[in-house]
Amino acid sequence: MNTVSLNVSRHGLLQVIKKSPALAEQAINQIFRRATQEGTREAKREAPKADSTLTNSIAPKQLSYTHHQIITGPHYSRYVEEGTGPGGWVPDKTMEDWLKVKGIRPRDPDMSMEQLVYLIQTHIFYTGTPSQPYLKPAAALIRKRLPAIAPPVLERVFNKGFKA
Repeated sequence: MNTVSLNVSRHGLLQVIKKSPALAEQAINQIFRRATQEGTREAKREAPKADSTLTNSIAPKQLSYTHHQIITGPHYSRYVEEGTGPGGWVPDKTMEDWLKVKGIRPRDPDMSMEQLVYLIQTHIFYTGTPSQPYLKPAAALIRKRLPAIAPPVLERVFNKGFKA
């Protein structure tokens, strides 16, 4: 489980939060939204670019003030992130599309694309695929950046909230 801790040591700030929980929710929401947006950008940078389907599917999603996620769409996104062990069989059409996008052709002029597809499928079946993490680096970036994101947001929200 990934956790991110943010410690606030100012007694005055804690008193303000107690007096105005709505401002606290607003500040937390803005902090999480910004962190999730930065994490989404990092995940898109780190995602492998066989084609743009995976990269374009990476998006932030807000479930509540305190629960934000980075989501991916394709069914295979977990396999890219974590890799696979031996035993899986890639569908012909998926493999053909991937070869086409990557511009991979058989080196041997006597080999057909179907034979190349079969050879790669067999290799994946026996060896699996390596992991290509893109969400883990995004989570690491969020953990690193959160302490820098939070104080300015807190200051802005609480200053604005008490001037109104």
